[in-house]
Amino acid sequence: MKILLTYAYAGVGHKKAAEAVKNALLTYNDRLDLRIVDILDYTNPVFKFLYPRMYLFLINRTPLLWGFFYYLFDLRLVDKIVAPLRSFFHSLQAKRFIRFVLEEDPDVIISTHFFSSEVVSTLKRKKIFKGSLLTIITDFLPHYFWMARESDTFIVAIERTKNDLIKRGIEEEKIKVLGIPCDPVFTISKDAGSLIEKLGLRKGFFNLLIMGGGFGTGPIEEIAAALCNMKPEIRDKIQLIVICGKNKNLFEKLDRKKLDLKVKLCVFGYMSNIDEFMEVSDCIITKSGGLTVSEALSKKLPMIIIQPILGQEMRNCKILTGYGTAVRANKVGEIKDYIRDFIVYPEKICGMKARINLLSYPNAAKDIAEFVAKGKP
Repeated sequence: MKILLTYAYAGVGHKKAAEAVKNALLTYNDRLDLRIVDILDYTNPVFKFLYPRMYLFLINRTPLLWGFFYYLFDLRLVDKIVAPLRSFFHSLQAKRFIRFVLEEDPDVIISTHFFSSEVVSTLKRKKIFKGSLLTIITDFLPHYFWMARESDTFIVAIERTKNDLIKRGIEEEKIKVLGIPCDPVFTISKDAGSLIEKLGLRKGFFNLLIMGGGFGTGPIEEIAAALCNMKPEIRDKIQLIVICGKNKNLFEKLDRKKLDLKVKLCVFGYMSNIDEFMEVSDCIITKSGGLTVSEALSKKLPMIIIQPILGQEMRNCKILTGYGTAVRANKVGEIKDYIRDFIVYPEKICGMKARINLLSYPNAAKDIAEFVAKGKP
């Protein structure tokens, strides 16, 4: 079986989801003919350059504008008008990708981004491509952009996602609730004591992990400063672990400041062993991006969601807080209250961990691999 996995690097999450499925497929059957590609590599250089940067600019500098367009284009009437134009534009930009798909002629295409799903769906509608298309939705609630209606299968996070797709006109038999795939390594339990030593951390602290996605976005500096102002009896129990991702600026700033801060601070750049950091942590402060959330759920790690951007992150946040697996902080100052409560009343953390089972699909990548390898798409 020839399988093509494709994503668009508009955020690390889509790539990590595709890689997770690829690794699971190789574990399931190492004789499969697999290839993984970024669809943006098959577009013109200007489009490839602007695509992720425009997204980052909008969510970081003009989040209200981003939210306005996100919800506007998710209106059914607006989508009916815009969808044909968007499909034409995407196909125009992805001409090289289309040629690549037709030359490779895979049996199955697994897509973790709506861009590639829409392009392949168009090929299937025109009967140019006759293989199977499997679309993995990497958020808890979909957007009309994800409605690649020629997909043979939609893989979704939870039953709520499935019900939302059905309301949007997707046939129920096309939808499989298998979870958002993250690397199978997140399902492996390791000895926290040994990991703390390996990672250069101190034992005996309340380990608070802060992540801002692969690009290290969010008010991370402000959070560190706010925690320094907590009462000593709480502050001195905290070990702050910051993963800066590819944000070198943030890493350098925090690394210079860490000796002057009153809170114990450990700063890291882009790390490939996020599972180990989550294993030793008691709580995570993060954005509510689909993949980070899926990883945290797999590790049974309670979350404090900080300033979720309007759109997919806000929707993910509502699901998480609604199930009681996370709390939301609209302001940096609110984080201090949550942390104090978690340290003074540890049963609150225990309750959140117990409720995580309602949303967690730690074997999602493995289950998707088995579904694909058995020729079911």
